[in-house]
Parts: sequence; structure tokens; C-alpha cells
Amino acid sequence: MNQQDGGKAGEYQFILYDVKDGIAYITLNQPQKLNAFHLPMYREICQAIEASGEDPEVRVVVLRGSGRAFCVGRDFKYSADLQMESGVSAWRRGYKGFNRVVLANTKMIISQVQGYALGGGGTLALLCDLTFAASGAKFGYPETRHGIASRTMMWPWTLGVKVANEVVASGRLVLADECLQLHLVNEVVPADQLEARVEQAARAIADAPPGVAELTKRLVNWASRDQIRVTTHDRQFDYDTAHWDAAGVEPSDWMLSAIAARRTALSDSLGIPAAPGTP
Repeated sequence: MNQQDGGKAGEYQFILYDVKDGIAYITLNQPQKLNAFHLPMYREICQAIEASGEDPEVRVVVLRGSGRAFCVGRDFKYSADLQMESGVSAWRRGYKGFNRVVLANTKMIISQVQGYALGGGGTLALLCDLTFAASGAKFGYPETRHGIASRTMMWPWTLGVKVANEVVASGRLVLADECLQLHLVNEVVPADQLEARVEQAARAIADAPPGVAELTKRLVNWASRDQIRVTTHDRQFDYDTAHWDAAGVEPSDWMLSAIAARRTALSDSLGIPAAPGTP
């Protein structure tokens, strides 16, 4: 398969997809935005991960980001516009997380992390079966400092309740070395060695006897079956957390300023004066 094949030529606009010698490479390809994703890009990521799981030629998947960062999470400019047009829950209606497509994928998925892996991007990186990080890489959920709570169930399952509460609620960034101590990543290597180390790990899996890696993942992920069930099949979880996301949280000055700026820009583009006293 050629780059961006995915079964259809030119199917992807925001990511790159390539299969070579049993390894599928999914590359988030918006480096000018540090690979922040909007809903069309989110859907492409999910589509490519699912395509890799269905492709009999693929033995292992490498998930990576182009440029200086793996992924800094959602595109807030896009989501601000979306929420202005379609309501506060518009983002949540479209973004369902990465748990289902990563954990339920039959193939081993390796994330290759440099720079930043934040918010949904951090969740994506840490959900993968193996995670290799460059020295100095940073993980975290800084959006909590601006009134946006993490909805993912990955944190308590992986970190435990106390560490999950501290890391997510504080919004602090966690360096790769601390992630190694917390067993969130498999290995931390110098940045200039990251690609080669991931290639080595992927090749070892791709060259293993057919079915071994897939069965191993299924057995290991049996311990995560409740996480998969809750995040993909429990409609009460989806209903409750959608309400929690918008209820009882005072937007920070940063969020209000961003919304006001978008509203002003939209009004200016349409030639409509902003209403007096409108934030």
C-alpha cells in the first residue's frame, strides 16, 4: 500500500497512512498546529486505526506525529467555533474518545511520542499497547486549568485513583521520565534515537509468528474489559459525563477571552456589530 492509501487513494487529508512490510504507519500530519485535531481529523485517526485492524497484511501499528509534537489535543479554535454555532455539547457529540478503536483493535499499536502529548493527544498516546517517548517529552491534561475536565477512563485505570486525581485535576505536565516511573511508557530514549527504537520494537512484533501478538493483546486487555465496556457500550456513562462536562464548571478567563475573540471575529466578518456588553 502507498502513503495515504487506507483502501482508497486520497482518503485522508489530515493524516498519513502507509503499510510497509507488515507495519502500518499512522502519522498525524498537522505540524503547524502541533497536530491538534478537529473532528474531521479525529474521524480520520479512528478510521485509519480501524483500517489497520481489518488489514490482514498489518501485524503491528505505529502511531506518530509529524513535526515537534505528537499531539496537543483538540483544536480549540475549531471547537470554540463549533460550540458557538451548535451549542456547548457540540464537541462531545462528535468526539467519543479513542478508547474503543485502540483497545479493541486486534493489532498491537505502538505510539512514538516526541514533544507534547496533551489532552486527547496524551490519552491517545498512553492508550496504545506500547509507548516510547523521547527524552523531554511531556504528557498531561492542561485543559483542566481552564475549566475543561478529562472525560477519559484511561487515567484511573492506568495510574490508580490517587495519582489520576492529582495529575488530571492539577493540569500539570508530566515529564517522560516520571511517566516511566509511573509505568505509563515503556521506554524513554534520546530524541534522535526514538524512530529507530520504535522501528526495532515494531519489527520484532511484525516478525513474530502470526497470531501471537494479537492473542497476547487480547489476553492482556482482558483486564481492561470494564474500561472498554464503560467507554463504548455504557450509555449512562456517555449521558452522565456529557452533562458533567458542561455543568458546575466556571469558565476561566482564558476560555471567556477565546470565546469573545471568536465572537468578535465572526461579527466582523459578517459586518454585524457586537451587542453591547456581550462577553
